[in-house]
Amino acid sequence: MGKLVNLVHVTVAHGHLDKIKPAMFENAQSSVKEDKCHQFDVAVSNDDDHKFVFYEVYDDQAALDAHRETDHFKAYWKLVGELGDNIERSSRLYTIEE
Repeated sequence: MGKLVNLVHVTVAHGHLDKIKPAMFENAQSSVKEDKCHQFDVAVSNDDDHKFVFYEVYDDQAALDAHRETDHFKAYWKLVGELGDNIERSSRLYTIEE
């Protein structure tokens, strides 16, 4: 079975970007140091600097689950919760076929 891709779309309401953006990038930079995380890119929309896509690649579901238990993810997720309706997020899982 191929690696697991978590593709996340994030939209942050105007006036709230400064609160969450540093945590997004800290989460990404720390995640690639995890043993079973191979890639974590944060892409910013060319048309709207409040829209992001996260492209995350893990060995498998267990690696993604382990990622969600890390301090850097929990710090990011706490801020997502605090922003409430000021952040929209959706994610979808994919498998890289080998």
